[in-house]
Amino acid sequence: MTQLSNQEIEKTLRNSECLVSSLEVAAAYERLAAQVNLHYAGLNPIVMVVMNGGLIPAGQLLTHFTFYHRMNYIHATRYRDNQGTNELQWKYKPDVSLKDEHVLLIDDIFDEGITLKAIVEELKKENPASLNCCVLLNKVHDRKVSNFDVDFVGLDVADRYVYGCGMDFHGYLRHMPGIYAIKEDKL
Repeated sequence: MTQLSNQEIEKTLRNSECLVSSLEVAAAYERLAAQVNLHYAGLNPIVMVVMNGGLIPAGQLLTHFTFYHRMNYIHATRYRDNQGTNELQWKYKPDVSLKDEHVLLIDDIFDEGITLKAIVEELKKENPASLNCCVLLNKVHDRKVSNFDVDFVGLDVADRYVYGCGMDFHGYLRHMPGIYAIKEDKL
């Protein structure tokens, strides 16, 4: 991961626009949590955070969950130096058995779905009782992988390079409370 200077990061922020405000994101978390709460009431699932992007959405959602659950995380990526590859690299696999467990994966965005689908296919090999995916954002475009969809979505977002709420801009700005993109006239 290449380090950007503070000036480069500040230039990015100046040349960006807010696509979804922090208030809209907060409302989406509440709606999303309500759906997930209904689904998992009484099931005692394992909530599995997909690192790094899923960390912030999971942290926000967990404060709204009303069902009992256990937590764990996974870390898998297809990206090297911000470029997508075809190979899934596992940085950390679950250290608990998922056999006969209800599992909820939380990630930041459903973009093309290549990585998330590969993670789901790998975890299904452990024969969980159920395996559902929850994302804050669904990027609207027609490049999604076939035969795969997510179960819980907070918001749809335009087909742009977005950052904030767990999504990064070259490793930075995941902490931003809204969803941002570089202004189209600045690309």
